[in-house]
Amino acid sequence: MSRTAIIVHVFYPELWPELRACIRNVSEPHDVFVTFSDAASVETARRDMPEAKFVPCENRGYDIWPFLKVLKSLPSGAYDRVVKLHTKRDVLDDFRYRFNHALFNGSAWRDYLLAFLRTPEAWRKTVSVLSKPDVGMVADRHVVMRRGDVPLERTKTSFDRAAGLLGLSADEMAKVGQYVAGTMFAAKFVALEPVRRMDFSADDFEPPQGHQTETFAHAMERALGLSVSAAGMRIAAFNGSLRIRRFLFRFRPGRP
Repeated sequence: MSRTAIIVHVFYPELWPELRACIRNVSEPHDVFVTFSDAASVETARRDMPEAKFVPCENRGYDIWPFLKVLKSLPSGAYDRVVKLHTKRDVLDDFRYRFNHALFNGSAWRDYLLAFLRTPEAWRKTVSVLSKPDVGMVADRHVVMRRGDVPLERTKTSFDRAAGLLGLSADEMAKVGQYVAGTMFAAKFVALEPVRRMDFSADDFEPPQGHQTETFAHAMERALGLSVSAAGMRIAAFNGSLRIRRFLFRFRPGRP
């Protein structure tokens, strides 16, 4: 039977129960890896899932470095799929985001990110879409973005940096390069091989410092999506359509 590696980073322990409920919708054989930087944050997770593997990580690179640390430690071919989750907190009241004409305030961003396995039916749909030969990653349609959808130059710089690290040309990135804003998704293990082959360590990731958009972690967030392109596959929207549409992104301080 196919096997899934579920890698979840727990930083805000109050959000663990929501992720625990989503993980329980995965009916296929799977292993759960829980990363953390503070042992107190996973006390409840240890009680809920004693069978999980708990991996301490340096508090660097937000949820990206912990995920990559585990991903690079897994032997090639050990898993068919990888699920990435993390305890993404609510959008703060003084920020307002719009992706694809949808308002992302409060818990909305997290709700979209978790849509692909929020219910057993959603997970079955995700597995079905991911089984397509040309699909390497599945995420909700609201959070799939391309470089042209991002208005801020400093954010585009992170996108370009990721493409360079993976050896993607400007033409290749313009045609197929995408990533998941918020990095919760299901992916074929082989679709992440290009990023697994990259040479990096914890020292390459800066410690988290508030709301930033141009750290190495942000470049690697984009690299996770671009890895799918480098592997010759693409990201599919969770609605089941394999036709990827262009999504708009806008940032507005204050009220919309």
